[in-house]
Amino acid sequence: MTLPNWTPPQTKYRLYEAVFFLNRSFEAAINAVDRLERLEFFTSDYLPALKTQVEYLRANANSRLAEDLQEYEEDEAFRLDEIKREHEKELADPDDVFFAARDREKEIKEKIKELQGGLARKRPKRKSRKNRKKAKKRD
Repeated sequence: MTLPNWTPPQTKYRLYEAVFFLNRSFEAAINAVDRLERLEFFTSDYLPALKTQVEYLRANANSRLAEDLQEYEEDEAFRLDEIKREHEKELADPDDVFFAARDREKEIKEKIKELQGGLARKRPKRKSRKNRKKAKKRD
């Protein structure tokens, strides 16, 4: 069986690990700026602005990476679902088709009864012939 566009699990693990390391590096940069602030040597407002820029860069990077990972995971789920269905077909008992058809027929009949009941409630009640004749005689 050929598996188009398949990423081996080890590569998948490495993708998430690389995102983790990137975030860890951003965290280290933010911690370094915090340490510089605590030293109270630098008097300008540059360090808080720098920390904001690093946080913004991290958020932007994570957003874009998450979009790509989301698309990859959706493709992967679709691909694996197809494989799972094929596997289930191979394992399925051929007679299950008849049982499924019987069950579906029952569902359809129940739905028809339900719909007919709804239609019966909506129809105006018709007068019987006797009632119509009596009504004519009175007029």
